[in-house]
Amino acid sequence: MNNYVPFLKLKTGEIGALSTLDGAIKSSIVPFIDLPKKDGMTADGFKGMVDRGAKSIAKHLKQFPMFFLDNFDIDDSLLVDGQHNYNYVLKSLGHLNFAPVVGLDRATGRNEAVFKAKEAGKLIATTISLRLQPDDFENYALVAHEIDQLLKRGNGLFTHWILVLDNRVCTAVGPVKRANVLAKFIHDSSAAAKFSAIIVTGSSIPPSISDVTRVLTEHDHPRVEIAIYRALRKQLGGSKLFCGDYTIVSPLYSDVKLAPEVMYNVMTAKVVYSHGDIHYIARGGALKTHPRGNLQYNDIFAQLATKTFYRQPSFSFGDQFIWDRTVSTGVMVTPASVLKPTINAHMSYMFKSFSA
Repeated sequence: MNNYVPFLKLKTGEIGALSTLDGAIKSSIVPFIDLPKKDGMTADGFKGMVDRGAKSIAKHLKQFPMFFLDNFDIDDSLLVDGQHNYNYVLKSLGHLNFAPVVGLDRATGRNEAVFKAKEAGKLIATTISLRLQPDDFENYALVAHEIDQLLKRGNGLFTHWILVLDNRVCTAVGPVKRANVLAKFIHDSSAAAKFSAIIVTGSSIPPSISDVTRVLTEHDHPRVEIAIYRALRKQLGGSKLFCGDYTIVSPLYSDVKLAPEVMYNVMTAKVVYSHGDIHYIARGGALKTHPRGNLQYNDIFAQLATKTFYRQPSFSFGDQFIWDRTVSTGVMVTPASVLKPTINAHMSYMFKSFSA
């Protein structure tokens, strides 16, 4: 599926999932990356995160034609060197081919920083993204002026504008009803004429997996974001419509500072594996108190490998990882290390096998 756009966080596991994709996938997709939110983040902490992220991107994303990078989850009140934090992002990554992102709900000066950086020659990208949320695309008439002002400001600076219609967590949304809203917005705004591509994205995974899956159970969880995309495609068609998702991680996820001993008391083993229009979710017990501890991951992988929808080791790096750990290898699987392979497996599936 060549019109797939994964939405990820700038974190080790998620960049690692991109770096281990097949070469053909790397050269064909453009990932959309968000800076991750962390409790108590300071200006120095933000700088460190961006600097490390810039090095990781330069090292691991060489084969990707481009990537988007947004600070959507970072508090606008966080100033870095006396300026809005996105200025530091533009300064640190402007030499890389990343497409900046603007929106309607951003702080004063946030969007202008992008245009000024481009005017000053600090951005090499010729592509820019406008990211909208449900409140933005409910009624085009209410936001028409703001959108037109942004497009006018970027005229002559950026060659390609990409529209992102972000449904965020959309588990409780009626797919057809939401698709109708999106179709009307696209029609009313003449988006197909103004934008080079329209990405429709969202997620069916809440920040707490306990909201959809109990401990010691497995569950087929419907992907509402896919149902929305399918319903919209029936109305619109055309090559400008792209399908996005947040892979197997909730867009509302954020790092919480807990002591390791507390974390392992409450954290359970969890594996998400996508097939068809479904997230298969298998959840174990608490890592600290369950008799199998972290070996629950190996048990879940062994169970997963027997499923008819498992795509076999040769399909992707992630599927090979799952197969190799159907038994204990002596290397412990952890909540952090499980993300790289399972996100990789998801993106590989969406690119190679998913049919819209």
